[in-house]
Amino acid sequence: MTDTVIAHKDYDVRGGGERLAEELSRTFEAPLVVGRRDAANEPDDLESKLEEIDYGPIPDRLAKRMIDRGGAARSIAYQLSWQQQDRLTEYETVITSGNEPMWYVPEDDQTVVAYTHSTPRWQYDLFHDVDSSGLLGPLSVGYNYVSRVLYQHNVTRPDLFVANSDLVARRIRQYWNIPEDQIKVVYPPVRTHEYAPDDAHTEGFYFHLGRLAEHKRVDDLIRTFNQLDSSHQLKIAGKGPDRKRLEKLAGDNIEFLGYVSESEKQRLMAAAKAHVYPALNEDFGMVPVESMAAGTPVIGVNEGFTQYQIMGGANGYTFEREGNDLWMTIRRFEREGVSWSEDRIAEFAERFSVEQFRTGMREAVAEAEERSRVTTPWERETEPTTPESTPEPLRADGGASE
Repeated sequence: MTDTVIAHKDYDVRGGGERLAEELSRTFEAPLVVGRRDAANEPDDLESKLEEIDYGPIPDRLAKRMIDRGGAARSIAYQLSWQQQDRLTEYETVITSGNEPMWYVPEDDQTVVAYTHSTPRWQYDLFHDVDSSGLLGPLSVGYNYVSRVLYQHNVTRPDLFVANSDLVARRIRQYWNIPEDQIKVVYPPVRTHEYAPDDAHTEGFYFHLGRLAEHKRVDDLIRTFNQLDSSHQLKIAGKGPDRKRLEKLAGDNIEFLGYVSESEKQRLMAAAKAHVYPALNEDFGMVPVESMAAGTPVIGVNEGFTQYQIMGGANGYTFEREGNDLWMTIRRFEREGVSWSEDRIAEFAERFSVEQFRTGMREAVAEAEERSRVTTPWERETEPTTPESTPEPLRADGGASE
């Protein structure tokens, strides 16, 4: 066996989970084995090998079609495919990223570390949000129930769980019944060193960066800023399937920037007076931390891990999703500001840096490898023999030799 391999759920998009898997690969100089891949999303600077899983026992063409279809078809394809991955058996330590690779059945002498972005949301904490109405409603509820029961048998295999936040650590304890001493929290690697308060002078606009999709709740921002006067400018960066719909909702004080380069992203984050972040129940949320690394306060929704990243009145404010609370929170921010300086806000973000992630993951893997080491009672009880304690050899007549 060789040392370490990273097994990441899939790679047909490139988001926070994929950037984390890349950093795992760099940290351990390990190959990256992924589910469905899309070369257009893959980084040019990844030094280790990146390869797609073997889809057996499903024919490759059928497996890829099921995965691309999404939903239940995708889940079933990954459940069958990830269980038997012969290439993973070649390694001493397997670090999984995401829930799908946890279907893998390891060799008994392998160490398994499960980096967990969250427990499956629709099977657990969002189960009561599943639409049970209509003809397909009971099928959706039933599918999520069956998936939860099947998956429950799999989650006890890792030697150590690593949660991406304290909130996810609680979900692992609550939903999977994993003992607290088998869970470690290591925050995702945010490239905080690439941001600084002096990247730009603070200007008069609010900023939002994120995928333009329903769960990011950008429409909440638009409705609020439509109520504010034209002096309240909002710049929205990012792309996604909801862009056209959102543009139709937006007033003249809202500007859509589309995709922005890394350098422009850094400038916008430093220049904004505040970053407004309404994403639905985030497991961690890298974007608010990036803004803080640029010295910019965050106005974030009071749910998910976002609520814990924000120290009320110090590096930003939280708001409730209901009613006009976002509008009132923006007014409060403009009236009172925040108590921390730009440098203090940036310093707070350093606890989520790449170096902190690397240190935490190396410690986690070392702990898991120690946990997986097989020892026997007599190995622990036996003390090494020293020359002073070695008895003299006996003569044939039973006496000691001279």
